Amino acid sequence: MRRALGIASAPWRWWRSASIATRLFAQTTALLLVAALAAFALLAADARAAAEASAARTSRETAVTIAAAPQVRRTLAGAADRYPTDPRRAVAEASAALEPYAVEVAAVTDLDFVTIMAVDGTRYTHPDPSRIGAAYLGTIEPAQRGEIFTEVYTGTLGPSVRAIVPVRHGGRIVGLVAAGVTIDQVTDTVLARLGLLAGAVAAAIALAGIAAWLIARRLRALTHGQGPEGLARLFAAHEAALHSVDDGLVLIEGDRIALANDRARELLGVAPPAEPGWSALPPAARALAAADGAADRASAVVAGRSLLIDRSPAEVSGRQAVMLTIRDRTELSRISGELDSLRTMARALRAQTHEFDNRLHTIITLIELGKADQALAFAADRDLGQRVADRMLAADSEPVLAALLLGKSAQAHERGVRLFFETHLAPGDHQVPAPDLVTILGNLIDNAIDAAADHVRDHSRGTDEPEAWAEVYLDRDEDGQLLIQVSDSGPGIEPGEESSIFESGWSSKAAAHDRGYGLALVAQTVERLGGSIEITRGVGAVFTVALPGAGEQP
Repeated sequence: MRRALGIASAPWRWWRSASIATRLFAQTTALLLVAALAAFALLAADARAAAEASAARTSRETAVTIAAAPQVRRTLAGAADRYPTDPRRAVAEASAALEPYAVEVAAVTDLDFVTIMAVDGTRYTHPDPSRIGAAYLGTIEPAQRGEIFTEVYTGTLGPSVRAIVPVRHGGRIVGLVAAGVTIDQVTDTVLARLGLLAGAVAAAIALAGIAAWLIARRLRALTHGQGPEGLARLFAAHEAALHSVDDGLVLIEGDRIALANDRARELLGVAPPAEPGWSALPPAARALAAADGAADRASAVVAGRSLLIDRSPAEVSGRQAVMLTIRDRTELSRISGELDSLRTMARALRAQTHEFDNRLHTIITLIELGKADQALAFAADRDLGQRVADRMLAADSEPVLAALLLGKSAQAHERGVRLFFETHLAPGDHQVPAPDLVTILGNLIDNAIDAAADHVRDHSRGTDEPEAWAEVYLDRDEDGQLLIQVSDSGPGIEPGEESSIFESGWSSKAAAHDRGYGLALVAQTVERLGGSIEITRGVGAVFTVALPGAGEQP
């Protein structure tokens, strides 16, 4: 029993392990065979019916023609009239006259028999001469009544299709004519036709099988030889991986989005179940997708989120495509800003510690030398960075902002740049999240210090050295917007570059490796906060940022 079950289950195990292409080919082939056999059976039945109808039609036409022949009519009428009481002489005379004629007609018309008989059914002709004079085997009553009819009847030659026609002469029936084809001949005719039909069906099956094989081969390549269960598992794993990652994934073919996961819809602001269209991508992403390898990274702001977009090539069914990886770096920017602030504060504190150590030693030395007044004056003289920090802390402002300005003061001092700071804000009045304020101010000040220091370095002529400075100004306008203005003594922005300096990766430096992201971050943060940024020219470049009040921010 187990062995039998094992044998029965073997095909099922093979079927479950077969690929979709193999299953399709097997199912298609089986369907073709069933359809071909059914069609062959129907066509065979139709061919037999057609052969029988053709045999009946030929028999009828031949019998009618014989019954109308003058010599047949005269012979039958003469035999009946001359020998009404002597059937043997009538048969002998009629047979001698009609047998050669009947044999000739049967040969010409390809009939198996032509029987000419008396009205009572006595045969005058027959393919077998020994049966002449015997009674005809078959139905003759309708013909005796003057009717023409056909039938299938088993006679001396076996089953046959025959037609029986009355012979009329002088207004009376003087005899009967039966002409027919045996079923064996009909079968031979059908088999001859079926040979051609079978060849045509076999050719059709072969062509359909080749087509099914080609389709299965193509399908096998597309499905990588996987079966339905394997494809279902692969699709489930693909869906799970695609929709569980924290990054947005967008597959682009040409100018069409072929695939986007849930995270991509969320970052692009597309509510499910709608599919994101090409217009849902920010301009930076569309430009990156069409960059053809010229760039591999861009940044954008969508619905208040700061997004980083990476581009990588992909291939879909042999066609080139582009995969965009979208990351939300809003939180990362905030944490990075806080970390930069802490690093800046630590660097500034180290610089101040070193400076205070030098000052303390100088003050002690002056006191030891008895120059107390000079020591007191020296102690009261603090540098700009310390004064800036003191002003910010005394104003009960944001400690992170104070640390930023303190660090930037030390950084500017190291680069030989004087940093000026002026604010007209009340304590805590900036109303902008500290990380965003650090991102905006920190990058603008860095840009100003770089521009001023590089300009001095490039234009120094002995003792005729230009002054390098940067200035930070904070205030509110009449509409309550926070104004942040950072200016410098650098060369300014070249005409025509105003629209490109905020693009990710842009830099005026000749060797701009790993540079050109600061101003892009500023622009993205300002856009996310619903503000604006303007570039004008003073001594150097002047960047003016306007940010809405807390109640107006998006």
